[in-house]
Amino acid sequence: MKGGATDNRSRRIVVVSHCILNVHSLEDDLALYPGLEEEVVELLIHKRVSLYQIPCPEIELSGIFRKALPKDSYDHPKIRKVYRQLADRITSSLNWYVRKDYKIEAVLGAEGSPTCGIELVGKWKEEVKEKREFPRDIEFVPEAGVFIEEFKASLAKIEVFPEWIGIPGKSIRSLKPLSFEDTLKKLDKLL
Repeated sequence: MKGGATDNRSRRIVVVSHCILNVHSLEDDLALYPGLEEEVVELLIHKRVSLYQIPCPEIELSGIFRKALPKDSYDHPKIRKVYRQLADRITSSLNWYVRKDYKIEAVLGAEGSPTCGIELVGKWKEEVKEKREFPRDIEFVPEAGVFIEEFKASLAKIEVFPEWIGIPGKSIRSLKPLSFEDTLKKLDKLL
């Protein structure tokens, strides 16, 4: 199944959340870069992996003109069904690579995202019940985003268990200033 002697492919794939390669998909006031997350992409190029960009689950659901919302706003059966279908389509596509002996090394999520967070997501603060305001009434909790939960389950069905790494977004970086550098070091060591 492997390519010929002149084939230089690394056979290593990193699945990347859409907004890491296209900051235009982010909600207003959340982009830190003019086009893509440059340090992340430079590291991936240096590591000679190929990139598989997943569609933005939030755009698939609500389009580009949407407000930033916490996980609570996406954690509903109808939305999960849409995200499960998207995860299954992506998994079906990735399965072709797996069947050709390529390795899905990692999935890079958008840490803090209600849909694509890996270890942290924003949720409404419990004590605030009425007239909630984003981001004032949000707290970050140790959970995965709604789409990532569905994607993990979908990949598990084909027995693919990559490393899951959350790239800290603007909100997480403002709370934890060293989180981005620490994540780049972790990714560098992994790949």
